[in-house]
Amino acid sequence: DLISSDPTLASRVLKMCRCSARGRAANVQTVDRAVLLLGFDAVRSAVLSVQVFSTFQNMKSPGGELRSERPAFEPELFWQHSVAVATASEMLVQKSSLRHSVNTSEAFIAGLLHDLGQLVLHVLMPNSFDRVCELAESHGISVDAACTQLIGIDTHTAGKRLAEHWNLPEQLGDVMWLHGQPYASLPKMPHKALIGVVGLADAMVRRQHIVPLGHRPRNENLHDMCVQLGVDTALLDEITSVLHEEVSSRADGFGLDMERGSELLLRSISRANEVLGRINSTLEVRANAARRLSKTLDAIARFHEAASPGGSVVNVLGRVVRSAAESMGGTFFSALYQSKSNEPWQCFRFSEDGRLLSSAMIPSPAGALPKGTAINEMQLSAEIMGLLPELQDALGEIVDLSTLHMLPLECGWGVNAVLLHDGSTNLHDGREQIEALSCTWGAAVAAAAQHEDAEELSEQLAKSNRELLETQDSLARSQTLASLGEIAAGAAHEMNNPLTIISGRSQLLVNRIMDQDLRTMAEQVVQNAHRLSDIITALRMFAEPTKPSRRKINVGDLVLRVVQDVRPHSARKIDIHTVLAPDLGRVLIDPEQMACALGELLRNAAESEGSTQIEVRVQVDPFDNRLRMQVTENGSGLSPTVLAHAFDPFFSAKPAGQQPGLGLAQARRLVEAHGGQITLENRPGGGAIATIWLSDWAESMEEEPRAEVA
Repeated sequence: DLISSDPTLASRVLKMCRCSARGRAANVQTVDRAVLLLGFDAVRSAVLSVQVFSTFQNMKSPGGELRSERPAFEPELFWQHSVAVATASEMLVQKSSLRHSVNTSEAFIAGLLHDLGQLVLHVLMPNSFDRVCELAESHGISVDAACTQLIGIDTHTAGKRLAEHWNLPEQLGDVMWLHGQPYASLPKMPHKALIGVVGLADAMVRRQHIVPLGHRPRNENLHDMCVQLGVDTALLDEITSVLHEEVSSRADGFGLDMERGSELLLRSISRANEVLGRINSTLEVRANAARRLSKTLDAIARFHEAASPGGSVVNVLGRVVRSAAESMGGTFFSALYQSKSNEPWQCFRFSEDGRLLSSAMIPSPAGALPKGTAINEMQLSAEIMGLLPELQDALGEIVDLSTLHMLPLECGWGVNAVLLHDGSTNLHDGREQIEALSCTWGAAVAAAAQHEDAEELSEQLAKSNRELLETQDSLARSQTLASLGEIAAGAAHEMNNPLTIISGRSQLLVNRIMDQDLRTMAEQVVQNAHRLSDIITALRMFAEPTKPSRRKINVGDLVLRVVQDVRPHSARKIDIHTVLAPDLGRVLIDPEQMACALGELLRNAAESEGSTQIEVRVQVDPFDNRLRMQVTENGSGLSPTVLAHAFDPFFSAKPAGQQPGLGLAQARRLVEAHGGQITLENRPGGGAIATIWLSDWAESMEEEPRAEVA
């Protein structure tokens, strides 16, 4: 009675009856006869289907969102897909053993409503769901994944909530929610087979390309799905062969304006060709990307192969230019480099093969380069750099800056580098490749900068260590000399009085003894007493050296006087040659103390084994402006032991008793009292070199003489 009272429902039921394959259907004129012919379940399914179609046909978005004139989601194709899944589900149940556990009409209704969640989202948010379909189609992902990404809810969940809102039977809600899940992962439930049937039918229909935009075939294994459901796989081919005609017949029975069987088949083939075309386009794009990536990887590999351990930043920038020329082409290459933030930039110009052509420093205004923007855009026209006169001065007029591009190199650790070039740039197709190259180049530049910093730090540490060792050695020597000085002062004081008595009494004996042998022995006592007195005097001078009394003197006169004093006392003939710098002028030193120190060096040179020539050279060192008084002899040189202990008190290379060994030690103390330094080394080719270095030698004086302040 309900159907008979609704003309629309009654006409569609009668139309379904006429489309049925059962006999004498064309003579059915009443709803009662149609129900008897089709069966109550079939009529119920038809009524529900018609109601669903009618409900969504003219529904508008409650949010007022207008639909696009050319929507990506087409409801007609959606219903075509839904009817196809419903028909396939029904045929799977009818023609297999599933008919004993699954109701045929339920399979049809479940197949018809399985994707209703998509239609709900399309009605509520038409433009948003269009973007979902476009994203799924362009990126080859499922509609659910795209929907979750853009809207925040998947179509299966939307369908489940719609079923709950409409109070649909539990099995229909579960089909709308769980279809498409692997059959083995479904929980145990009475209608698990129904969910599996709809999932298999959906996979079959997708393979036939009876789908709207974005609904590509998935990677389901139809054979495995059939085995899990107990369906003969040969049934799939049987259903597929008549599916398009059955879908067209059912749609016509429901009053849906859809394509006929042959038209639907052609549409499916056309969609399959479109999918193949998109797949081919995607594969071509990916192939091009793979070729670009391969080219980029080859460029990176060649760049690393050309690397050498410990290369400087300039060398690395040269390799970067060579790699850039191979990758991007171009004829002009320059690099801006900043070792640390807020420091001046350095501008290097390179040839295409990475040879350094020129370099220049650019002051701090170059730090105002819009580096952040450059990094975001990867490459920018260097027209903005025309605002920097410093860069124009550095590059000159050899290139038009407006033709250059700027590629920032991501270095890190506060290091900044920018590559200027006139090569090709391809931001749309090759952005990732350019970024990969720039990151590789930047990392190499940063590593070189870190290596240079480490080397500089290592040199500073080595220098500090040497200075520390020298300071420790000087401190230890000073402490030793202080202790020795105290002992020497005490010993000299204690020995001086007895020695005075011995010397005086021995001189009286020399005058009174008439026997020649006894007189000779007394004279020997006098001589050795005088010698011991000289040693005591030297000990006192060593222990408590007199502070220098500086005055301006002619250093040439001082040197000549010392040479004249030493020459007569030489045991053999020695040729002493003096070389005095012409621009010395007058120097500020204590002449007596410096003559004593220089004379000690000359005497040692004259007494050196094999020495025949001595050169005394006085000049100002051009590097540090120190006064250098150098004594060079051509003897056999000094042994390692002598070099190590020559300045030790009481050390002498001669046999014991010939010399006290205080000369060089005393000379060193006199030079150090002037704030200077004395060194001893062997000369290449033979001989030795002794040098006095004075830093404070040209100080102006207001009073003369001036004594050193204690």
